[in-house]
Amino acid sequence: MTACSLSKTKVKPKLIVLISVDQMRADYIERFKDQMPFVYKELYDGGLNYVNTHHFHAKTTTAAGHATLATGCLPSTHGIVDNNVYVRATRKTEYSILDTTISFVGIDSCSLQKVSAAKLKKPTLGDYIKMNDSLSKSYSVALKDRSAILMGGYSTNRAYWFDGQSTQMVSTNYYAEPFPEWVTAFRADQIYKSEIENGWLLNTSMQPLHNHLLDQDSAVYECGTFQPWFPHTLSSIDNTKESENKIGTFMWNTPYGDEFVLKFAEQLIVKNQLGEDEHTDVLTVGLSAADVIGHQFGPNSVEVADYYARLDHYLEVFVTMLNKKIGKDNYILALTADHGVVPMPEFTNLSEKAVRVESQQFDEDMLTIDKELMQEFNLTESTFLETSYEGVEPNFNILKSHHIDSLHYLEALKSKLKKLRYVEQAYTPSDFVNAKDNEGYKMQFSNSYDPRFGYYVQILCSELSLVDMRSCGTTHGTPYSYDTHVPFIIFSTSVKSEKVMKAAKTIDIAPTLLGLVDIDITQKVDGQNLLTQ
Repeated sequence: MTACSLSKTKVKPKLIVLISVDQMRADYIERFKDQMPFVYKELYDGGLNYVNTHHFHAKTTTAAGHATLATGCLPSTHGIVDNNVYVRATRKTEYSILDTTISFVGIDSCSLQKVSAAKLKKPTLGDYIKMNDSLSKSYSVALKDRSAILMGGYSTNRAYWFDGQSTQMVSTNYYAEPFPEWVTAFRADQIYKSEIENGWLLNTSMQPLHNHLLDQDSAVYECGTFQPWFPHTLSSIDNTKESENKIGTFMWNTPYGDEFVLKFAEQLIVKNQLGEDEHTDVLTVGLSAADVIGHQFGPNSVEVADYYARLDHYLEVFVTMLNKKIGKDNYILALTADHGVVPMPEFTNLSEKAVRVESQQFDEDMLTIDKELMQEFNLTESTFLETSYEGVEPNFNILKSHHIDSLHYLEALKSKLKKLRYVEQAYTPSDFVNAKDNEGYKMQFSNSYDPRFGYYVQILCSELSLVDMRSCGTTHGTPYSYDTHVPFIIFSTSVKSEKVMKAAKTIDIAPTLLGLVDIDITQKVDGQNLLTQ
């Protein structure tokens, strides 16, 4: 990739918009091109399209992914290695952005967790823009708090996320700017009265679906918040899965949640006059409902296809607004994702190595391994402090008190873990801290490593396996391509339309976008400016 992808008529943009569609795999645009005519023609074909972009860390989760997109740094550098982290010093698992010192503003009562960007160790796209020009503005919005907060960064004017109880966007006193009154009145239960009443109906205007989807509208392994068939209504919500109230749950679990976020993003542009002067502003947008829907129904479902058909329309409306409000020559729009997703193991088109391992089976296997180790080392106490499908925390005090060589023990433990049919590899810090090659994804694990967090022995589950899951749904969080391969498209008159086949990394997104406004951060981050390569 060279600077030839820059337009000869480059104009300094007035607004940078970074949109992350949560759980959007790179193959979705091609797969759903019949359902996504606008995105496919205008963005995918009409933009600067890095078709071989991957996250290069092992724990491909929302918090780690969004922090990576915004900072241009790896999780091992920016400090957000997972959504929830096992803190080795306390032996407790906590939310990675937890901050009990803050208070919510603009709402009388909020039961959401108190969170902030305080634990993010590196500046974001918006932070760099504001460092360069104190009169620039930066805003961030998503349904998920971790998406909005981590893409926004330290100095964003304000980040907003969704409170399902009130159905409004909320924020905290972590941000200095006064909370605007209009936000309180911008409520999903008022804006989406008709949709809430009628439910999420299958879009009859969709083009015919092909064999990349399920043969039917429902499958037994699609169980979750909704019944696995259309229509998805308030009455079809499983009461045990209702997290706030039914309307809030409905917004979280339907495409309307992400349309609401884009409508809110438009209001941020209008109310704050973003892109109206010579000071470049930043807006980051996280579309989180895509992930919630994907977790229940999986990448081969009618629901996911319907979501992307609707997203195509939502994005067309949003881009049309940008063209009218900001002017096509005055903004940069980037489209990407925080991670992908693994197919449902039960989907018939997968190889026979696809497997679902539920928590009961996993726990039984860990108990068996522990008993074997106790017998091998002549112990009467468990050698495990904690276990999960992510790894094992050994009881090093027990080993020490019995004068057991910990290296010998660790090799025995790793050997037994690797004999499980659904485990590909097991690592300790010495395996990947200074990884020089990528044998067995060592470098990706190194890039997700922070000595404060995570189990001492980390497990890489086998490809296409779903481990420690319930009997239905799917997830993500591995270094395999279905989790790491995401879109990266720049839509701007500052760049030429081109499909770039050369490998790119998500750590390259922030330095590349900043390069378009002549800000060079390549010496400060792990990524590079793709436009200068």
